Amino acid sequence: MTDANAVSNSGGRVRWKYVVAAVMINLCLGAVYAFSILVPPLEAEFHWTRIETSLASTIALLTFALSMMPAGRLQDKKGPRTAVTIGGVLIGLGMMLSSYTNSLIWLYLSYGVLLGLGVGFAYGAPIATCNKWFPDKKGLATGLVVFGFGGGSILFAPLWNFIIQNYSWRTNFLVSGLLFMVLTIAAAQILKNPPKDYKPAGWNPADKSKKAGIEFEPTAMIKTLPFVLLWVSYWFGTNAGLMTISQAKQISKEIAGMSDLEATFAVSILGGFNAVGRILWGIIGDSVGKEKALSMGFLLCAVALFILSSVSQPTIFLMGICLVGLCFGGFLALYPALTSDYYGSKNLGVNYGIVFTAYGAGSILGPMMASYFRTFQGTYLPAFYISIILAISGMMIVIFLRKKTAK
Repeated sequence: MTDANAVSNSGGRVRWKYVVAAVMINLCLGAVYAFSILVPPLEAEFHWTRIETSLASTIALLTFALSMMPAGRLQDKKGPRTAVTIGGVLIGLGMMLSSYTNSLIWLYLSYGVLLGLGVGFAYGAPIATCNKWFPDKKGLATGLVVFGFGGGSILFAPLWNFIIQNYSWRTNFLVSGLLFMVLTIAAAQILKNPPKDYKPAGWNPADKSKKAGIEFEPTAMIKTLPFVLLWVSYWFGTNAGLMTISQAKQISKEIAGMSDLEATFAVSILGGFNAVGRILWGIIGDSVGKEKALSMGFLLCAVALFILSSVSQPTIFLMGICLVGLCFGGFLALYPALTSDYYGSKNLGVNYGIVFTAYGAGSILGPMMASYFRTFQGTYLPAFYISIILAISGMMIVIFLRKKTAK
């Protein structure tokens, strides 16, 4: 009996431990979505503008997205442990060095570049690994893995707020950096790819995948129309989520008039729905089709952004925050699964790394657009209006993609 058959015949129980390890890793990485908790103390101490402070988060998210490509190549060649271990070291160093911040350039290099590199190296490998272990349940598997990333801010937003209020933001960077390094490196040692010929018991690829058996090299993938459509729509979708996430605390206080504690809760609940959305939309995608699920997500996202742009009543505003998080989580679950569907799992690490550069584009457009309008016009509203148009455009692109690939 081959290793692949032995694993398959075990009932697939062994593969769930990789999901658990992946979720632990992503919980640590997802703390990057709690950056808005750090904005007030940094601005209070250094008197930076909103654009200057927010740029640290933008650099981190952009570096995260761009480093996914070399990290994906590393994980495809050397396996997930190496990539995630490197990521864990970089994350820890980035956070701990950020505690010594006394200038913008230091924060940009430590938090923006080092932390961003660490997240990029550690993020893609667990997704690719679990996609390979769950070819029969790609939407669910990806949703569960990235659930941790979305859930990171649920856990760390209140924890960071507590540490900052009772100690300092510098202490928060030190403690978090050490914790993230230890947990990420430990969980990385559990991860490994399945045997080459692994297939879950009772699974027939022909029944589940319209492109079963087709494996694309990155150079071939980028020449296809579906890649272009996936990339552009992903950019439009992540723009809305990253804009809201990066400014969540400030938006909640300024538009809905929330207190500091209430705004911190809004950041946490945004993270909660972000996390839930990754599982929920993964399940929906496996059930009705990933493209159809995506188009639904874009429509709901446009509605959520309209609520945020037109309502100041705290409870209804919070509903809009929740819906943005729910939809954004869905995008992060469905796009890697779709990349695997269209282009195979063999080169998923680097292929999704290329698709994920759209996230990097969203990390520039969304947060900086919001910061620009807030700084120079005193309002976030134009950024919301633009994002509504982009969300509707994303929906139309996905509908076109579904029609083209159905032929």
